Amino acid sequence: MSTVQTEDVPVVVKPEGELDEATAADLRRELNKLVAGGRREIIMDLAQVRSIDAVGLTLLCAAHNSLTREQGALSIINASPELETLLARIGLSRHVSTSTAE
Repeated sequence: MSTVQTEDVPVVVKPEGELDEATAADLRRELNKLVAGGRREIIMDLAQVRSIDAVGLTLLCAAHNSLTREQGALSIINASPELETLLARIGLSRHVSTSTAE
């Protein structure tokens, strides 16, 4: 389940629970709709994400790639310190603005 605040620019997407194989398809469809609808700045607020697996990481990379192709940008906020470390290890934090949850 995720909340999407589309009245704001940039759009804020707030997934909840796990970001994994079971939930990624719905979120991917929502992100694709946003990009197809002309949204070019998306903030992914991960404050309510308890865990993320390889499929969730792939989703974040794909969202970044889709937005980059459209001259847009993905930002990640409120990532756990562990996720921030993981994003750095896979190299995504070199391309996506990230901030750690406080």
